[in-house]
Amino acid sequence: MLSTITQDAAATGMDALMIAGAIFALILTILWILVPFAVFGIKPLLRQLIAEQRRTNDLLTTPPVAAVPAATTVRTDVPGDPVYVRRDLP
Repeated sequence: MLSTITQDAAATGMDALMIAGAIFALILTILWILVPFAVFGIKPLLRQLIAEQRRTNDLLTTPPVAAVPAATTVRTDVPGDPVYVRRDLP
């Protein structure tokens, strides 16, 4: 009697393990089929990221352009104290 219960429990446990293994194998097979499509789909995005990173690095390594000082002229045609006029250069 005890050996029959033990054999039934072992068979039930083995069946459950086989079902879990089959589900795992099915999931692994689906992932194995889908992963190459995901890799090829990511490639253009990675190229864009690399291009933006290079552009950012180039911008960070070039020194900033010094601001051109505005030209100052003195108007002497006005009576009284001289008038200083600032204008921005184009």
